[in-house]
Amino acid sequence: MTGADVTAPSQALFDEVPRAAFIPDTIWVRDGDDFVALSKHDEPDRWAEAVAADAPVITQVDLGEVRPGERGSFPSSSSSQPSIVAEMLDALDPRPGDSVLEIGTGTGWNAALLHHRVAPAGQVTTIEVDPRLADEARRALVNAGYDGPRVITGDGLAGYPDGAPYERIISTAAIREVVPVAWASQLRPGGRLVTPWGTDWSNGVMLTLVKDADGVGTGRFSGDLAFMRVRSQRRALHAFEPDPADIAAADVSTTDCRGSDLDRMLNPKKGLFAIGARLAAANLVTEWGKYGRLHHNFELDDPDTRSWARLDANLNDPAPFTVQQLGPRRLWDEVVAAYDWWYENGEPGLDRFGLTVTPDGSQTLWLDDPAHIVRTWEH
Repeated sequence: MTGADVTAPSQALFDEVPRAAFIPDTIWVRDGDDFVALSKHDEPDRWAEAVAADAPVITQVDLGEVRPGERGSFPSSSSSQPSIVAEMLDALDPRPGDSVLEIGTGTGWNAALLHHRVAPAGQVTTIEVDPRLADEARRALVNAGYDGPRVITGDGLAGYPDGAPYERIISTAAIREVVPVAWASQLRPGGRLVTPWGTDWSNGVMLTLVKDADGVGTGRFSGDLAFMRVRSQRRALHAFEPDPADIAAADVSTTDCRGSDLDRMLNPKKGLFAIGARLAAANLVTEWGKYGRLHHNFELDDPDTRSWARLDANLNDPAPFTVQQLGPRRLWDEVVAAYDWWYENGEPGLDRFGLTVTPDGSQTLWLDDPAHIVRTWEH
């Protein structure tokens, strides 16, 4: 392993609390489209290399229903990429003596890092929805000499009121659009909350929110994070798939959007965040090269209204792309409208957006200034 494999922030975390003590003997690595088990006992060097790298380590697949020797289809728990862990901890800025709530215990490594920073007077409470993972994290923490963190088995979206209020709250699982009311209410005035935040169009930014003396939380977005969602907000690969007969009867049109527009729509450094901010409840599935080189398929669906759209994007053909749409919502038309809004507002990046959470749980997403409202959610 070369020095370039591990960033300076990652190495600092490894020095602070060694990650290897929290990684199970069996981890999971990608093999084609699936995941297969990698055993510390069978391949110790490969296991150690994975644990020491600045990369996530998959510790569970398919919600624990797949065993070594079988093939898993999706990751369901991991030890996060160390450089991302460092970035989130820097944003959280835990201080000695702080009371900290963590949502998503996972392996327990992050809880140990938090404990290291707030001990001896501080308290770390960490919540894990999966009972098996919670038990494993408790054992790992004790075995590594960190018996201070309190590991709770339960739904992290509810927080942990018995330990509230907290100076700091951090989630290691992404939330969909709305900050849980319990988190905001359990945060002490002057406290800080850090969580991955996403939409159905884009899942992968960091929200850092500070609560003022009046109980109003104001947050800003940064980074490019890819985190698993909290389990109750996970979505199926195809949340709504219409019957072939319905697809055959769908409205067919063309779009003026070209390959350069798709790049701007899907690029996290361009319009990805803004389009997701404007577009309500529309799952996006991308299939790059489905029909051959530079011939892509994009599908959108909203299971609540049973609306669906498909874009056939053939970049080899100068002809306009074909669009199929069905249901009460015209999802591709909504995407184009959101794209136009992004352009008309000066092509804003995610750093120009903010989120306000009021004491009653209502939330507003805004551009540049709280008066320029993009979307609202009422509690």
